[in-house]
Amino acid sequence: DACGKGSRIYGKTSQHVLELALVLPDGTEWLSRPVDPATLSRLKKRPDRVGAIYRTVDAILTRQQALIERQFPKLPRFLTGYDLAHVRGADGAFDLNRLVTGSEGTLACITEAKLALVPVPAHKRLVAIRYRCFDDALASAEVLVGSDPAAIETVDGKILELARKDPVYDRVGHLVMDPSGEPTEALNLVEFSGDDLAAVESKVQALVAELQARCGQPGQAHGWVVAATPAESAGLWELRKKGVGLLGNAPGIRRPIAFVEDTAVPPNHLAQYVREFRRLLEAAGLEYGMFGHVDVGCLHVRPALNLRDPVDELLLRRISDRVVELVRRYGGVMWSEHGKGFRSEYSPRFFGEELFGELCRIKRVFDPTNQLNPGKLAVPDPSTHALVSVDGPKRGHFDRQISRRSLQRYAVAVNCNGNAACFDYDPDSVMCPSSKVTRDRVHSPKGRATMMREWLRELALRGYEPAEHVAARCPGIIWDHRIVHRAARDADEYDFSHEVHAAMDGCLSCKACATQCPIKVDVPELKAEFFDLYYQRYPRPLKDYLLASLEAVIGWMALLPRLVNALLRARWLQRLLSLAGLVDTPLLSAYTLRRGLAERGARRFDLRRLRALSDDERGRHVLLVQDAFTSFYESHVMLSCYDLLHELGYDVTVVPFRQNGKGLHVKGMLRRFHRLVRANADYFSELGRLGIAMIGIDPAVTLTYRDEYRRVLGADPGFRIELLQEWLVSQQEQVRQCLKRRGYRRPAGTAFSLMGHCTEKTLEPASQRQWQQLFALFGLELELVAVGCCGMCGVFGHEASHRDESLGIYEMSWQKHLPRDPELRKRYLAAGHSCRSQVERFDGEPLRHPAAVLLEAVRGRES
Repeated sequence: DACGKGSRIYGKTSQHVLELALVLPDGTEWLSRPVDPATLSRLKKRPDRVGAIYRTVDAILTRQQALIERQFPKLPRFLTGYDLAHVRGADGAFDLNRLVTGSEGTLACITEAKLALVPVPAHKRLVAIRYRCFDDALASAEVLVGSDPAAIETVDGKILELARKDPVYDRVGHLVMDPSGEPTEALNLVEFSGDDLAAVESKVQALVAELQARCGQPGQAHGWVVAATPAESAGLWELRKKGVGLLGNAPGIRRPIAFVEDTAVPPNHLAQYVREFRRLLEAAGLEYGMFGHVDVGCLHVRPALNLRDPVDELLLRRISDRVVELVRRYGGVMWSEHGKGFRSEYSPRFFGEELFGELCRIKRVFDPTNQLNPGKLAVPDPSTHALVSVDGPKRGHFDRQISRRSLQRYAVAVNCNGNAACFDYDPDSVMCPSSKVTRDRVHSPKGRATMMREWLRELALRGYEPAEHVAARCPGIIWDHRIVHRAARDADEYDFSHEVHAAMDGCLSCKACATQCPIKVDVPELKAEFFDLYYQRYPRPLKDYLLASLEAVIGWMALLPRLVNALLRARWLQRLLSLAGLVDTPLLSAYTLRRGLAERGARRFDLRRLRALSDDERGRHVLLVQDAFTSFYESHVMLSCYDLLHELGYDVTVVPFRQNGKGLHVKGMLRRFHRLVRANADYFSELGRLGIAMIGIDPAVTLTYRDEYRRVLGADPGFRIELLQEWLVSQQEQVRQCLKRRGYRRPAGTAFSLMGHCTEKTLEPASQRQWQQLFALFGLELELVAVGCCGMCGVFGHEASHRDESLGIYEMSWQKHLPRDPELRKRYLAAGHSCRSQVERFDGEPLRHPAAVLLEAVRGRES
């Protein structure tokens, strides 16, 4: 019987249910809707299960009306469960949907639901109010409710502190922190909504005036801000929404557990109740974070426990019992939003034995054999059936079977708390494209983490320690006889590893989960390590070797690009590649980077010359770091970047091509990848000591140096390769002076749209805004188009087994946003090679790189 933000106005789900199509445990089908007294009388005469249900519930309501009135809580969030208090409406209707809606699947199976819809308000305004302590934020509830908002939500300092490390903070940090540097230890989000804009604005101004009048008094807000745009409001609500996940990413072996998750007390008692609640938790030495719905007295708190530790498991019981006593003392309930679940054993304490017995009679008439969710909420016969208990088996019981080394090495999988932020079906969100296109939850980060955790448990039970074997051996050829022999021997044996492989193989390695998931469940890293282990037992497909070895041979291929392209166009080779599992193999640039640089008279890379540069010369010099995709498949993009930097007054040296190893990591060839990382770290660290900026072009490759390299090296790589826009924005004044010297004029037709690369958007959230800032320097407008993943993501889209998914992902978002008009399409840009090649593959014409537009502006509009 769910409710959430805005429940003070909209109430709970059960208040909007008109009809439910039900199937009872004995197979009886029944359409439940509110009935008048005459219809109720007829239904009670039916000789079947439906008639028995109506007779039983009506008799209980008649017999226990006074007790129900006395025992059921008088709260906006009254309770979940069998809501006897509201079966009979004020209009005389008898509505059994009020029982079923909150029954957590214990009474019937719902096959259809007919709901009353409420129009979305035309206007919304959000006020973010800052406090020096959480108690002050809660104590202000009465004043805030008096302003008649649609919702009031509270976030404590713990969550605000954790949010600093989340991408959402890049968008809302300036709204959360006080400009004077005053610490913000709590935040109230107050939203006003309505169809009359003037009325909404009037409420906002009245609240702001009240806050201003109280400012400076003890316990009052020390700052506030009215969100100026819908984007700011959305960012603040996203911060609040991420509360559960952010808590789950707190450091330490203890993790937040939802066992006193959604207690509620009368709002006027909330501040005092929370003070006692906090003292209880702190006396037990527990870390926690709090957030919730201040206007309805509902508090969300997840104390951090390590349920793999039997001592902490006992502590969970002790805290639960104490919180039940505390909630009852303040006239509240233990459950007000997320269901009873394993807290059902406390029901008799809240309702009393007599009324709880009536709840069991309802369970018995619906489900006499206790088939549906046995032990939840109520039981047919308390003398023979037991309610589930907080002492029941928990996930920690299974996780403690995983070896200590695996728990440490694969903590990111074990720590997934199931918050399900990855079940994001917005096509224009970057979060988990494979989950969106397959609609299969095993292909979500949560699903893959769960599969990985169970796999680790099963390995531990068999005495196998995976941490000892990662990157231990990487066979160089597919026909390694030891692998083939072992795979043949085990061909008929069930191996759960194959199911894990199927889940991991669908991952695009886009890295969205590594940042968008509040717990930072980095599935591409788990995938790489799993593949490394899996292919020590089973033979690799040929395509993996072809893809992972591309960087090693592409430099040689580029010496004869026309010949290589002719071969790639040949049907016989295309058929062979298809048999190997590859499709739509791209062609090399016929006009090579080598030739382009030679024609420009570019200086060859000379380390001795670079070392001899003066400090002033170093400040005007940049090193352009190559990547396989831009240098060899889109040399014109690399040359545009070279030319742009040159036109802006910088001396540019192109660093000789070196393998980055991204493909090796994606395919889990970790020994070769680790060896390459260490060699590259030595090389680029030496270049870094020159004091000359290093710039990369392709986001996926460039950011590998910050992410995967750091993970292998266990520390800062010792060098930094910056994204083009990232570095140029840091050079704004120099760029501005250069344009001024050239007499640069703002060109006509200055509006462009950028479709961002998913890895760039997630690993470097500021990167898209930096493109906007850079375009603004040139007097150009750049709109950031909200799109999800393009579906290519490096090598994923070129694998035959994934082509249909790749196309489906592209059609979900990118294709819908691209105009069909060729002239309009020229104004759409993409910074990622994968994105441009995906558009070309499915729509025939690639998008331009932003640097090409800036170069045209500089060259074509000089005075």
